[in-house]
Amino acid sequence: MAEAEPYIDVASHLRDELRRAWLRVEYQIRLGWTRTPGAQPLPTDDVVAPSDMGRLFAAARGELTSGDEAGASIVLERYLTAHRETEARIQATIRAGLRSPLVDMIRVFELTPRQWATLMYALLPEADPNLVQGYRYLARDPSCRGLDGRLLAQLVYDTPDSRSLMARDLSPSSPLIRFQLLEFAPAESVMYRRMRAATRLVYLLDGTRVALDPDLAEIAELRSGAVAGAFPAVTIDRATSAMHSNEVVLCVQGQRGLGKKLLLQQASAHWNKRMLLIDARRLQQVPLSSQLGLIRALIRELRLLDALPVFVDIDDAVNLEADKDELPGYFQTLVDEWGGPVAITINRERMPRIHQRPIVHLTLEVPALQVRTTMWQQVVPSLTAIEAESLSGRFAIPGGIIVAAAQAATAGRMPDSGPPEGEDLARAVAGQLHQRISRLGKKLPAPFDLDDLIVDDDTRAALLEITAAASQRRRIRDQFKLRGAQGISVLFSGHPGVGKTMSGTVLAKRLGLDIYEIDLSQVVSKWLGETEKNLSDVFDAAEPGHVVLLFNEADSLFGKRTSDVKSSNDRYANLETNYLLARLERFGGLAILTTNLTSAIDQAFKRRFTYDVFFSFPSPEMRAELWRRTLPERARSAEINYEALSENYELSGGFIKVACERAAYVAGANNVEIDDTLLRATIERMYRERGKVSTAGRLE
Repeated sequence: MAEAEPYIDVASHLRDELRRAWLRVEYQIRLGWTRTPGAQPLPTDDVVAPSDMGRLFAAARGELTSGDEAGASIVLERYLTAHRETEARIQATIRAGLRSPLVDMIRVFELTPRQWATLMYALLPEADPNLVQGYRYLARDPSCRGLDGRLLAQLVYDTPDSRSLMARDLSPSSPLIRFQLLEFAPAESVMYRRMRAATRLVYLLDGTRVALDPDLAEIAELRSGAVAGAFPAVTIDRATSAMHSNEVVLCVQGQRGLGKKLLLQQASAHWNKRMLLIDARRLQQVPLSSQLGLIRALIRELRLLDALPVFVDIDDAVNLEADKDELPGYFQTLVDEWGGPVAITINRERMPRIHQRPIVHLTLEVPALQVRTTMWQQVVPSLTAIEAESLSGRFAIPGGIIVAAAQAATAGRMPDSGPPEGEDLARAVAGQLHQRISRLGKKLPAPFDLDDLIVDDDTRAALLEITAAASQRRRIRDQFKLRGAQGISVLFSGHPGVGKTMSGTVLAKRLGLDIYEIDLSQVVSKWLGETEKNLSDVFDAAEPGHVVLLFNEADSLFGKRTSDVKSSNDRYANLETNYLLARLERFGGLAILTTNLTSAIDQAFKRRFTYDVFFSFPSPEMRAELWRRTLPERARSAEINYEALSENYELSGGFIKVACERAAYVAGANNVEIDDTLLRATIERMYRERGKVSTAGRLE
């Protein structure tokens, strides 16, 4: 007997499966005719007549007419021959190591011949709808729309010994159900329960490349192939080894854009595996009642696609409302039912508890200054060495963001404009990182420069020093091998309206950076751990140094810790403060904190500020200059005595601005100029509004 040929395409295998399925159905029907001669259809048009069935059988055999009516015994011989030939070709395909979507299901899910036959009888009507007519006639049921338990008992489990296997093969532990290859319609009895193949399997019948189930596209993404990435050799070796082990969980930690997924794709490709990226947060949002089904569908895809699972940003799915950092329950389910290598990525600094397996923990860092310079030159060859060094010094960003920024800058230019320049790329970097911080902060305009500030000489000197330090810190620290974070933290304290926020915007303008005021109402949360998570997001988003962080009235967030812990609220407030202390110290950008009550800031915080700048209340000379600069020139009278205003009223720059605006509204409404009388009347009204019986002393 000649050795069977393996299947080289899905079409030939599908043709053979249809042939033996039709022969099996025909045999069962003809056997029924033999037992009940002259059997007639039910009185409905939904069930075909015996003569019509004969024509369907002939068509399935590739004959034009039914010809000589074959008996059940003859059809049985044909079926057994087709069955042996198909099984032999399946085994030949497996031995040859050829990849075929249908044969792969047998091998990957370790299906027995009866389980495979069950799956085929459920799936084949999708390829040949006429088969449903055969099912309907065989079941003597005009409402039959596909495979059910009655038909399965006749077609596959047709002996007393195999009937017990039927219940086992349709149980939750069977690979048909466990991996969601079959789906059941609700029914009281197994015999009347309709079965259909998962929609995902229908996509395998056209012979195209096997891809991810479209129904899972919202929570998973398939990646494959070798990719390039600049990682230390020891990191690549450890990741590659862990992605081949069934005994550990590989955890790759680091801020967004460092290439965590790129590293894992490299490791997977080493073992000729694909990588299935699973969105941990979206999966967590799925109702618990549906999570098990999704996990089993994902495991089915992992087996079909020969892929390895990676839970992306799993710390986003950690339950922060409970007093523990446990991974979601679905992670344990996948580890138990999958049994193969598993990897997770984490963005934040705090690690969740992972007790399912031992951990292989890898931390990715931002590339060094010289490495970033080289990356810029490789990605944008038109950059000069000076421009590349400037960009790498301004932005501590990984290669992924460098590539994205270069693509965005190029796409935003006209074709004849030439390659992007340094400032184009700087704006593109900010654009890549803007979305991550805009959720918790507001971008402030920065129209003023240092000459617009009315501050004393010490404050001005401090602002100049901060500007120099922030612009050159990375180069200097790299040159002198200074340790610790490369960031700068600044505390601005002083009375309201003395120019603290304005000074922050001036620093940002001089550094060529955007400044974001962090909305503390969005950061501080009543939920346990949520404040810490939000702050982590803020610092991580600003870590590359592309923006300046401004925390106004930060004493409400960075206040004193309490040593008298009387409740869980006190304990968790202290935990959050301790986290802030450590996180501020490691922050790599420029963070500015302002407070009106310097005594309210925890002393431990003060020790961690690189600069502690006190904005003194403006002197009379400074107040006179503030009046001159703030009052609209076109609307004011030439007879205003600025020195007298500054001597008589102790107003900060903020209140002077308010007084000028209010006086301008009154003057504009009455079509008059702003004069001394109007200004004094406005100021005295402001004092009274704040409960002051006289204009002596400072307005606060």
